[in-house]
Amino acid sequence: MSDIAEKVRTLMSEHEEDFVNMFKHLHRHPELSFQEFETTSLLKDYLKSLDIEILDYGLETGVIGLLRGAEDGPCIGLRADIDALPLLEESGCDYASVVPGRMHACGHDVHTSALMGAAYILSQLRSEIKGSVKFIFQPAEEINLGAKKLMEHEVMFRPKVDALFGIHNSTEVNAGEVAVKRGPLMAAVDRIEFTIKGKGGHGGIPQNSIDPVVAAASVIMSAQTIVSRNTGPLDSAVVSMCNIRAGEGTTNNVIPDSVTVLGTVRTYRREVQDMVERRLGEIINNVSQAYGCSSVFRYLRELPVTENGPELYDAAYRAVSAVAKPMDPQPSGGGEDFSIYYAAGAPCFFYWVGARNEETGCIWPWHSPRFKADLRAVTIGAGTYAMSVFTAIEELRK
Repeated sequence: MSDIAEKVRTLMSEHEEDFVNMFKHLHRHPELSFQEFETTSLLKDYLKSLDIEILDYGLETGVIGLLRGAEDGPCIGLRADIDALPLLEESGCDYASVVPGRMHACGHDVHTSALMGAAYILSQLRSEIKGSVKFIFQPAEEINLGAKKLMEHEVMFRPKVDALFGIHNSTEVNAGEVAVKRGPLMAAVDRIEFTIKGKGGHGGIPQNSIDPVVAAASVIMSAQTIVSRNTGPLDSAVVSMCNIRAGEGTTNNVIPDSVTVLGTVRTYRREVQDMVERRLGEIINNVSQAYGCSSVFRYLRELPVTENGPELYDAAYRAVSAVAKPMDPQPSGGGEDFSIYYAAGAPCFFYWVGARNEETGCIWPWHSPRFKADLRAVTIGAGTYAMSVFTAIEELRK
């Protein structure tokens, strides 16, 4: 394996400029979820140039490629997301988006170019691969629908993926490091929607109304006790009410008939998730009734926890150690639709590739218009992907 690692590092070094140039092109030309048509065309042409087979799963956007190694063996999947966000870029980069109101503000261009780089590295080393590699360039991660769409099209089968790896950049991790985490890495993502209905009227004559705004305010404050008083001190949960809609189109002295609140819940364990849903339902119903209102509550489980099991941890750690410095991070309250792939039954592993560099201003969080990633993340990501194939095949063939 040391010989393979040396070859991977050599290819990383020799082609770093090429990989970064691919990244800069993608960054300049961002496309929104399920609209990634130019990116899809570029990826297909690139994989074909490497003699990597394009598999037809009936997708409008996104690309699945297959590289067959020198021997039959395990099929290792490598996934990258390709979509951007509806933001006006303020990063100041000389390769900034040329599409107004569109920006790769989450670094999916880092992931895509890293996987393109890995495809090049692995195509040059295909005689060393004792199995096959499936390249999964996934659309629409930003709206939590891309992985679900690909699972509907059975991209984890034909051929069946025996292990899957994914990466995400992080400006919480220093450039040159890669987070290798055993256990939960990113949270389950649940959506809260509730409406409290009262009786509208004049703001100066409140006794003739049933005010849903006061009831909603009490619910919002009471919901915070779920974390402080119902969640164990060794567990974690987030309950955030992020959108409140009431009295649209009225003036300052009109009590509305209803209030609608949207929010999000983040947890790492099913038992905590179940408890939060139950307690929210109880609080919304009981507080609404106490104020003389009625309520409607919806709790939508959008994404499961992104959790790295023990099956691939050793392979992942060895892969990263060959090309970067491994580190053990704190889990994030952000979510990732990579977690959807666990439903296929294959072991999965997700990395964070360091993108932080304070000297160059690579400090802004995902989804900020000032977000930018240290360019080393591209090549290190490519090497991490590539080495993961070799270490996982070795692990699975034991």
